[in-house]
Amino acid sequence: MDNKNWKSITVNIDDYHAVRGISKMKSRKLSGTIIKLINDYIKNVAKDNKEDYDKFRKKLIKMSKNGG
Repeated sequence: MDNKNWKSITVNIDDYHAVRGISKMKSRKLSGTIIKLINDYIKNVAKDNKEDYDKFRKKLIKMSKNGG
């Protein structure tokens, strides 16, 4: 696996099954559900902070890449 494009994470088993249940309920792949949850969360936080979604998302990515 190319670790520049893909990362593995761990979650507790109950959270895994909850997300998997959402995926099955919405007929989505697990990865698609996780992406949707993340993007929806970013949209909500950006809106609460009165920030542009794209700028806020880029800020989060930059923060992560810089180790912060």
